[in-house]
Amino acid sequence: MRKVIILVISSLFFYMLFRDMTPMKTFIICLAIAASYGISRVPAKYVVGAKYPTIAVSLAFSPFLIIYPAFRSHFAVAAVVTFLAFYSTGLFLVTLDEKGKKFSKEITGLMVLYGVSAVNLFLVAHPELILPFSVSVLIFLFIINRTNIMPYVAGATFLVVILLLLSGVRIFGPAVPLLAAERYSLLAAAFALLLFVFVAYIKRPDFVTILAFFGLLYMSVDLLMSVGFNFRAVLLHQPVLALFIAGPVIGMAIKGGKDRP
Repeated sequence: MRKVIILVISSLFFYMLFRDMTPMKTFIICLAIAASYGISRVPAKYVVGAKYPTIAVSLAFSPFLIIYPAFRSHFAVAAVVTFLAFYSTGLFLVTLDEKGKKFSKEITGLMVLYGVSAVNLFLVAHPELILPFSVSVLIFLFIINRTNIMPYVAGATFLVVILLLLSGVRIFGPAVPLLAAERYSLLAAAFALLLFVFVAYIKRPDFVTILAFFGLLYMSVDLLMSVGFNFRAVLLHQPVLALFIAGPVIGMAIKGGKDRP
């Protein structure tokens, strides 16, 4: 029953994300829903095992984009960079409580991944992910009681915002043409999914559930910043690109934490 409810809410969420429907958009939504369900069938051990390969590929993308600037304008490259930026940092964050990690290593690893992700997103001309992502990371660190890391992330965020402004990047964008009913329905769907996963997180904070919670937290913050404050975020301004984040997140929300890695 829980899976059915999440599938219904996520289907409604994807539909409202694209608004004006066309056959192509309908196909993309169906593909996203199918991909989400497919990801929910992947064993948890493979999700955990994706951490270091994802981080390695994310780190390798910076020199690749610098050496081969012609690839920066391709949508497929932007989609891969968006996916890697979110999940490399997200996978690192949800494993901060692993035993044996020194605080200095945690800070160094997080700052390197944050910096590389910011550079990669800037190179592919999609820096709009950085600010809502940073806010989500700060909220997530507060929730998991890792407030000792928050000043470093806040400082890095401030530095990135200053650099973006100096580079002429617009943080604020045009208002998205949404009716009041569409706006509140979209926010309600996102926060309903977040509530479902938050309850699961309270009951059993396993790896998959924590990652799904972080992802839905980001989606909710992204929507709130773009709808409420006209920030240039991803979900409303780049919905197809956003599916590379939202699809796997919904899949993990459907999966829950039934099997341990």
